Amino acid sequence: MLLGQELTCSRWGLIPSWHKGDLKDWRASTINARIEEAATKPSFRRAWRYSRCLIPAGGYYEWTGTKSPKQPHFFASTDNEETLWFAGLLSVWNDLRTCAILTRAANDTVTPIHERMPVILDSAEREDWLSGSDQTDLGAA
Repeated sequence: MLLGQELTCSRWGLIPSWHKGDLKDWRASTINARIEEAATKPSFRRAWRYSRCLIPAGGYYEWTGTKSPKQPHFFASTDNEETLWFAGLLSVWNDLRTCAILTRAANDTVTPIHERMPVILDSAEREDWLSGSDQTDLGAA
């Protein structure tokens, strides 16, 4: 994960800094956050305002089928930049860094496979994201 200009590791599945109790007590599914809702959802609101990050990836999978074995579909960069940069949110809970990937409605390439996809940022959008932009149409290209 890239936080500002610092490369660091984080546990996937955001745990808000305000969570009281043990790690096992956090039951919400917070591995992903919808970009259309994250700014107002209690679990993500603080991270949206103060703790944005970039999550690098070589690609990602979506799966189809209702029974095992499901069919994997791999999505990777189709332009000159090999690394995909996902918009992410970061939270530090009891000295543990945790994160979530932002998702958006799928584009034309992904729609036949899945209705959602990660928010994948180009170089200009990465700057906007980290500087606190409230745009929710990022990663639409």
